Amino acid sequence: MSAEEIQGPVAVIAGGLSHERDVSLASGRNLVRELGALGVEAHAYDFDRGLLGALERDKVVAALPALHGQFGEDGEIQTLLELIGMPYVGSRRHACRLAYDKGAARELLRRAGIPVPDSVGLSSPTFRDIGAAALMEHVMVRLGTRVVVKPARGGSALGVTGVDGLAALPSALVGAYAYCEDALIERFHDGVDVSVVVIESDEGLRALSPVAIEYEKGHEFDFDARYTAEFVSLDRPALAEDQLVRLGEVACEAHRVLGLRDISRSDFIVSADGDFVLLEVAITPGTTETSVFPFACTLSGTSLGEVARDLLVRAVGAGPAR
Repeated sequence: MSAEEIQGPVAVIAGGLSHERDVSLASGRNLVRELGALGVEAHAYDFDRGLLGALERDKVVAALPALHGQFGEDGEIQTLLELIGMPYVGSRRHACRLAYDKGAARELLRRAGIPVPDSVGLSSPTFRDIGAAALMEHVMVRLGTRVVVKPARGGSALGVTGVDGLAALPSALVGAYAYCEDALIERFHDGVDVSVVVIESDEGLRALSPVAIEYEKGHEFDFDARYTAEFVSLDRPALAEDQLVRLGEVACEAHRVLGLRDISRSDFIVSADGDFVLLEVAITPGTTETSVFPFACTLSGTSLGEVARDLLVRAVGAGPAR
C-alpha cells in the first residue's frame, strides 16, 4: 500500500482530558512524524470542542485515534467519528466499551478458554460501606497474600499497585479508586512480561513478533517507568519458538473474542515453566518511543509508519464509518 491511496489529509487525534493525556500526545507526535516520513499528510488534533468542526473544515479523509484511557478507549471518540461518518482506524464503539472494562473483558476471555488471572472486583461504594476489615481477609484467602490491585478501567499502570500482605491492601484500593470507582484485585503471577501486537488486514489477523518488557526492580508498577528509557527495556523474549507462536495465536483469538478491529495489544505474564496468563487487551496501543508497538514493528521487519499508513488506507477503502 502507498500514501497515494490516501487522497487528502488524515487526522491523528491525541491528547484529551484523561490521566494519560501526556502519553497520548507523545503517541500522536510519533505517529505524525512516522506518517509524514512516508509522504502521508498527517496532522495532530486534540480532543476538544473544536475537533469535529476542524475535521470537517480541513476536509480530513480518515482519522487515527491515539487517545489513551477515557474518551479514547471507552468508545467515546469512536461514537463521535461514526456520528459524522469519518473513516477511522480501530475498533468500533461497542467493542471498545466492552474491552475497556477489564472485568467484563476478562470474563469473556475466560469463557473462551483463554487463561486469565483469578480476580475479584470491588467497587468504591462496597469498599466504603462494607469496610476493609470485613473484606480483606476473604480476598486474601481466595487470591493469596500477593496480589495486584488496579483500576477496572484505564491504562499506563496508573493506580496499579503490587501488594504483599493484608495490611497494604486497603491503601492500594484507595489508590486505584482515585482513577476509577471500580477496582480489580488479581492473583499475582511471577514471570516475564510479554506483549503481542495484532494487526488486521484484508488477509486476516497477523501477530507481530512478541516483545519482552523488563522494568528496573521497584518500578514494575510505575507509570513513569513505562515512558523512561532508563527504567524499561524491550527485547525479543527468550522463549522457544513454539511458545512465541502460541502467544501470537492467543493474542489473535483474544482480538476475535472481544470483537476488536484493525489493531490490539495483548499483555501476558509468562512463568518459568512456560505457563501464561493474559492480563488485558489494549484497544489503542501506545506509539511513544518506548512503547511496545513500534518495537514490535521493527522486530517484524516493518515500521510503525508503514503499519499506520496501511491501516489508514484500509479505513479509507472501507468508506464512511456508521
